[in-house]
Amino acid sequence: MKDNMRWVSIRKASIPKDARDIFERFGPAVISIILFSGFSGPQETEPQKVIYGNSGNRKHAEAWLTEQYDLAERRESWLITMEVAITLLVATELVFSILNFVFHKCC
Repeated sequence: MKDNMRWVSIRKASIPKDARDIFERFGPAVISIILFSGFSGPQETEPQKVIYGNSGNRKHAEAWLTEQYDLAERRESWLITMEVAITLLVATELVFSILNFVFHKCC
């Protein structure tokens, strides 16, 4: 069973800088819509030209989306880890505060 939380490693895509710049400018949502819808209107936009102008760029776009998914998954994993750690620290502080209150109240 594959671990769903990704703390450290991401799958880094080997993409030419010009294609990566276009992908990063428009973001994962736009690139995935263009990539998977196949929509080509009367005027092609820049990311459409990049993705469909070269057959290799479609693979680059897919690899870049995988990389972006991994980055988002890693970010989410660390956020969950920090939330658990903060919750444990607050719970520990609460226990110590209760113990301090009980022992100082009775003595």
